[in-house]
Amino acid sequence: MSEYYEYEEEFDEIDEQYVLSEDDIWAIQEVYRRKKLIDSLIGPVISTVFHVGLIIILAILITDQYKEEAPDIEIVMQEVEEVQVEEPPAIEEPEPEEVEEAEAVSPVLTVTALENVEASDTALEDVNDEAPSTEDDSTIDAVSDVVISPSAFASPSIFGGRSAGGRASAVAKFGGSKAGQANLLKALWWLAKVQNPNGSWGEGNGDVTAITGLALLTFLAHGETQISKDFGMTVQKAMDWLAKDPVSTKSKHAYPHAIKSYAIAEAYAMTGVSMLESKMNECIRIIIDGQQEGGCFDYNYKLGNERQDLSFGGWNYQALKAAYGAGCQESGLQGAIYKGIDWLKKISADGEFCYTTSNNDPQSKKAEGRHSMRAVGVLCLQLFGEGDCHEIKDDLQKISTVDLEEYNWKKPPTESLYGWYYATQTMFQAGGPMWKNWNRKFQKVLNDNQHSEGYWPWPIKCHGVDGDSLTGKVYATTLCALQLTVYYRYLPSGKGGLGDGGEKKVDKPLMVEEEGLNLIE
Repeated sequence: MSEYYEYEEEFDEIDEQYVLSEDDIWAIQEVYRRKKLIDSLIGPVISTVFHVGLIIILAILITDQYKEEAPDIEIVMQEVEEVQVEEPPAIEEPEPEEVEEAEAVSPVLTVTALENVEASDTALEDVNDEAPSTEDDSTIDAVSDVVISPSAFASPSIFGGRSAGGRASAVAKFGGSKAGQANLLKALWWLAKVQNPNGSWGEGNGDVTAITGLALLTFLAHGETQISKDFGMTVQKAMDWLAKDPVSTKSKHAYPHAIKSYAIAEAYAMTGVSMLESKMNECIRIIIDGQQEGGCFDYNYKLGNERQDLSFGGWNYQALKAAYGAGCQESGLQGAIYKGIDWLKKISADGEFCYTTSNNDPQSKKAEGRHSMRAVGVLCLQLFGEGDCHEIKDDLQKISTVDLEEYNWKKPPTESLYGWYYATQTMFQAGGPMWKNWNRKFQKVLNDNQHSEGYWPWPIKCHGVDGDSLTGKVYATTLCALQLTVYYRYLPSGKGGLGDGGEKKVDKPLMVEEEGLNLIE
């Protein structure tokens, strides 16, 4: 046992000699940690350095491919000898030759010379394709009934009275009322509302064409075209429908054809829409060819029996006038107008305007003295520039007195509304006291009898149209509304009208002015 303890003490001395202190352990651990840290960083650092270097080398190689060698530029200074340029000698301008001043000659147009113009009218070719336009500041005194030119396009002021400014000026000058124009506008809105989806108006067959023509004339009279803000689509649809409506001279004795021709010609004059030109020429050709040798027309444009129908002829005369104003170049147009003038004067000089007559039987006058026929004959001569002819002086007096007394909505005479449409225009063209008295009465009658919705309920059947039907309402409304447009639709023309200072006329309504040839004032 003692030996054991002796060895144990020896081992204890040895353990104490080799046991590490706590500080030594921490020191060893610190060295270990640094070594581990260095070992963990060496790899990534070397990798990073390697890749960065590789990227730099690649960038250098790529950039070098796009480097352009700078060209060697050699700058050489060279002395240039200054050369003096002598100025060219001045060129003397030749003195202008003396030109004898020509004496101005005013063209003189004689009736004989114009009567010898060939039917082809090649001397009256349209040389301007621009569409007509109207200016709001048009001076109404300068606007004639029909353009002073073979083409309406040569005088943009032909419908200047129908522009917004022109209407306001004309209404104020010629005695229109705010109430009357407000009622007119109400009528236009009603007509637009009852227009058929296809662009026509009315019901039935033959009536639709005639009623649509009258409705379109009403909008045109107010200056409305296909580009108007409120009624542009209404007018466009109506023009489209009439342009596509087949030409027919059989229905209703051909009244629809005459009224359609009138509307299409006026629409073409105001809008210049090309699709209307060929249709206008086609329609007017039928009228020219269907005129009786005596100068008027028979139902369905029948030829040979020389029956002259003034009621039917009135719409055809208006169509001829509108076509000439639109620049229609159909051969024989002037001749047809002259024949119409001669017949109208003759029939009035023989007594009074009558409904029908026959060249084969001078005693065949029918319905002589009817107020509507009196108004038809007078207006047509006025529109043809013959408002001052002596043949209509008595008729004008009767319209302004006898017919004015019978302007009564409650007890209208036969065909009164139809006659009033013409008579209101005749009195406007006549001017003076005749117009003032007529204007005072007709406006009041129309304003007092318009329906609140905007149409006029005609109390009796007229021309076979029932006043209570939609067609009857449209018919009556167009004829009443057209009367309320009289102030600017066709401004007074010729001596004696409200447009005093009118153009001087020769034996026939032919003249030469600065704008060109005038057939109709």
